[in-house]
Amino acid sequence: MKTANFTGNFRHRWQFAKHFFAETNTANFWLDINKFAKSMTKEFFEISLEEEMIQYQQRKSYQRTPNRLDYRNGHYLRNMDTAFGPIENIQVPRCRSGLFKPSMFNKYQRRQDSVNQSIINCFLLGVSTRNVKDVLKPLLGINISASTVSNVTKAVDKLVKEFHNRPLLDEYQFIFIDGINISVRYGSKSIKKTVLAAYGITLFGQRELIDFRIVKSESKDACESFLNYLFNRGLKGENLKLIITDGGKGLISALAIVYPEVKHQRCWFHKLQNITKLLKKKDQNEVVKALQKIYNAQSKAIALKRFKDFKFLWNKKYPDVIKSLEKDLEELLNFLTIPIKKEFRSFIRKRIRTTNVIERSFREVRRRTRPMSCFNNNDSLQRIIYAVFYRLNTNWKAKPLTQFTQFI
Repeated sequence: MKTANFTGNFRHRWQFAKHFFAETNTANFWLDINKFAKSMTKEFFEISLEEEMIQYQQRKSYQRTPNRLDYRNGHYLRNMDTAFGPIENIQVPRCRSGLFKPSMFNKYQRRQDSVNQSIINCFLLGVSTRNVKDVLKPLLGINISASTVSNVTKAVDKLVKEFHNRPLLDEYQFIFIDGINISVRYGSKSIKKTVLAAYGITLFGQRELIDFRIVKSESKDACESFLNYLFNRGLKGENLKLIITDGGKGLISALAIVYPEVKHQRCWFHKLQNITKLLKKKDQNEVVKALQKIYNAQSKAIALKRFKDFKFLWNKKYPDVIKSLEKDLEELLNFLTIPIKKEFRSFIRKRIRTTNVIERSFREVRRRTRPMSCFNNNDSLQRIIYAVFYRLNTNWKAKPLTQFTQFI
């Protein structure tokens, strides 16, 4: 009987809607259908809540029963932001004991879960906290403050925890590790923190930002702890061909402990930057072009020969440059030892001789964090970084680098 009444009520509304929209012109159609949807949603809420109260009391309104459990106590009004827009003045029945709890929403809830999920999705897809309201207002007709967005996005903390603790498949063949410095506020002052991150390319050419960790600095202990965390979650390095880093001493020392059997590639871009600082301005172009010939060599043997020629030419004028190159030469040329099919050699080598691929991901982190200047705590910083990683990883899933499956 209750179901028939409920269904009959909506059938009557549907007959009314057909006549109503038949007389509506095209210009006002979407405005009118939105109003009608909100009206239907409000009625759905109120009928459902009334049915819940009947189930709770085991009797209809004004029906007398000998074993009364509770007494009605009128209604109170509740506003709710929904996927159809804001619904105002929903009549919620209540009882004298205060024990009746509607299942449709929680106590003090003012937004549908789908609205909160829309806010979180906007945040994860790169919309800044302040701009979420501008994105959702035309769609939902709801004014959402920046503080509301911040509170809703705290639900991302659970996703961050799952991301940090998920098991890792040991299918990476190249890993790039680097750090970025970001300010975090503690009390009245801000402190520079380092975000260590690992970017991987799998055996199937799939790119992935594997994980990140906020540390005080790129010290040996911090880097070793981060690498051990990856190792213990499954990244044993059985398929690793190279680990690519800049010249940070702490990270290099940690790699020798956690992944001693994996070849280490020093970033040529960072090396050229350091060398350029030691050169006179008039010699910079000539020296850099000579170094480019070294890393563009077709094999390690040819690269070593070109380095000997370079040393003969510049050793007298720039002994410090030669000493610096000689010290790191093996790690600078390790990428030339990876056997790659000839037609894909240039494409792959260009991407594994520097940390540029992870640096490009850091540009997205900087773009999101620059307007904020400083974070109040590690949790807020982790949410932003996770959001960037989530968006990039989602985009890359459909765009694997198939060239990275072409090894000899």
